[in-house]
Amino acid sequence: MILPRRLTELLGDRLYLRLWLIGLLSMGSRWLELLVVGVFAVETTGSPVLVALLVILRMLPLAVFGPIVGTFADRLAPRILLYSSLGLAALVSLAVLSLALSGIAAYWHIALATFLSGVVWTTDMPVRRRMIGDAAGAERIAAGMSLDSATSNAMRLIGPLFGGLLYQWLGLGGAFGLAAALYALCLILTPGVPKAFAASSVGQRSARLLGDFREGFRFLAQEPEVRRILYVTVIFNIWGFPFVSMIPVIGTENLGLNAAAIGGLAALEGGGAFAGALLIAALGVRPGAYRRLYFFGTASYSALAFVASWMTDVAPMAIVIFFVGLGAAGFSTMQTVLIYGIAPPEMRGRLLGILSLTIGAGVIGFTNIGLMGELFGGANAVRIVAAEGLVAALLLGLNWPRLWRDGGGV
Repeated sequence: MILPRRLTELLGDRLYLRLWLIGLLSMGSRWLELLVVGVFAVETTGSPVLVALLVILRMLPLAVFGPIVGTFADRLAPRILLYSSLGLAALVSLAVLSLALSGIAAYWHIALATFLSGVVWTTDMPVRRRMIGDAAGAERIAAGMSLDSATSNAMRLIGPLFGGLLYQWLGLGGAFGLAAALYALCLILTPGVPKAFAASSVGQRSARLLGDFREGFRFLAQEPEVRRILYVTVIFNIWGFPFVSMIPVIGTENLGLNAAAIGGLAALEGGGAFAGALLIAALGVRPGAYRRLYFFGTASYSALAFVASWMTDVAPMAIVIFFVGLGAAGFSTMQTVLIYGIAPPEMRGRLLGILSLTIGAGVIGFTNIGLMGELFGGANAVRIVAAEGLVAALLLGLNWPRLWRDGGGV
């Protein structure tokens, strides 16, 4: 079997294994927190805008700090960046745990903690995911990124599921206590991470840090293919992914579900994405199909989210949400593969930092869907935003020549 052999090779690589485990544990915490804070906000405020605001605060640092972190990632030791970010994440989770146990946790505490967790998120693309690519190597890059993406998507299944159960059983403190423990395990794994990236300028000091920062955007301006790849990320994060923030709202308003059931419903989106990523890895997708998976995965996500918004019973909603996740698999698996493959080694940190910036465009999307939810309700908000996303994807697809022809490389 091709897939087991590839997986055995990757997981037998000690560096890849450490990075993969750090991703598994940190992503588990991230998705657990995302569901828990959404349910907490619904219960304490009853406002769709304030629910969406928490996701905005989680993504805002990507837009503000993403390119900056990417620039530093080309200059600083990745071990230092990982230690700093994971240590901050553990401290934030411990702080929320303490507030919850004291009975004084309020919405603004959670909002601040969510923003700080977003700061931690900015390091994943230019540091950990970049090192995943280095550890996998050129011949195993698609398999390596697919496995990491599948793991992240699995955490989108397990994180919300455990988050909903823990919140209902132990409250806010129980959920963040588990998150703190997972981040602590990440810190234990970090000493095995190398001090420098492969084939990069890490360790060299430059007095032209601002020049390095600008150089990344100059490269982007000269490469229309990279811009199109980033446009897809913008479309997904403005008009696609905000759908998940409305699942607690729709589950509460339209379906009358409790926290555990909402967590299970939200988990199905991650379950579909996990199954899709494993399928992509198993099929051994050729490089010429990368763009199509990336683009049509994004378009199908919006189309299926639109369908989900019309569901009035739990079972049909659950089925459609699973297929929404399948669409997400093409997007999440291919976005880093495409950027990593196109970027010169010395520019990977900066371009992956710019990719984080485009992910941060979700700030606009979550603001938009939050306002729509406040005005028209969660289901109508999803319909409006999903329709906007389909129009944007159609316009981009009609102006992307390489999307329609079979290329031999990334």
